[in-house]
Amino acid sequence: MTLRAKLELGGAVIMLALLAVLVAAWHGAHDDALKMEATIKAQREVMAEADKRQADRDAALKVSLSQLEDAKKRTQTPQEAVRALPSVIPLPQPIYLAPRPNPPQGSGNAAATGTSPAIPDAVIPAADLKPLYDFGIACQECKAKLATAEADRADDQVKLAALGKERDAAVTAAKGGRKWDRIKRAGKWFIIGAVAGAVAAKTAH
Repeated sequence: MTLRAKLELGGAVIMLALLAVLVAAWHGAHDDALKMEATIKAQREVMAEADKRQADRDAALKVSLSQLEDAKKRTQTPQEAVRALPSVIPLPQPIYLAPRPNPPQGSGNAAATGTSPAIPDAVIPAADLKPLYDFGIACQECKAKLATAEADRADDQVKLAALGKERDAAVTAAKGGRKWDRIKRAGKWFIIGAVAGAVAAKTAH
C-alpha cells in the first residue's frame, strides 16, 4: 500500500470516528432532553395537584369565614350572645343573665347613676374563668401562628418563583444549551479531522 493510500485511509478512519462521536453526542443530548422533559412534565402534574388542593382549601376557608361573619351579624343582643356562646366556647357551666339589683335608696335615679335596671348583667360562674382565660391564650397563639404561616407562605411563593426560573433554565439547557454544546464540540473535532485528512492527502501527492 502506498503512503498516499495509507494517509487517505487514515484520514477516512479519523473522519468516520469523529462522525460516530458526533452521532453519539446528538443521541446523548436527545436522550437527556427527553428525560428532562419527562421529569418536568411529572413535576408540573405534582404542582398542579398541589395548586388544586390549595385552591380547594382557600374556597372552603372563604365559605367558613362567610358563615362565621353571618353568625356574628345575627348575634347582637346579650340574650342572643348567651344562647350562641356555648357553640363557640364550650364551658363547664353556662353563662347566664341576671337582672341588676336596684340601686340603694338615696343614691339618685338610674339616669344619674348611669345604671339601667332593665339591662341584665352576665353572670360568669367561677368554673368558667379558667376555660375563658385558656381560650383567650389560645386565640393569641392562633394569631401568632397565623402571622407566621402567612409570612412562610409569602416566602414559599418567592421560592416557587425561583424554582420556576431554575426549571425554565433547565429546559433551555436541555433543549438547546447542552444538546448543541455537545454537537458543536463533536462537530469541531469532525472538522479538525476532515482538515487533517485533507492535508494528509495533499501532502501525499
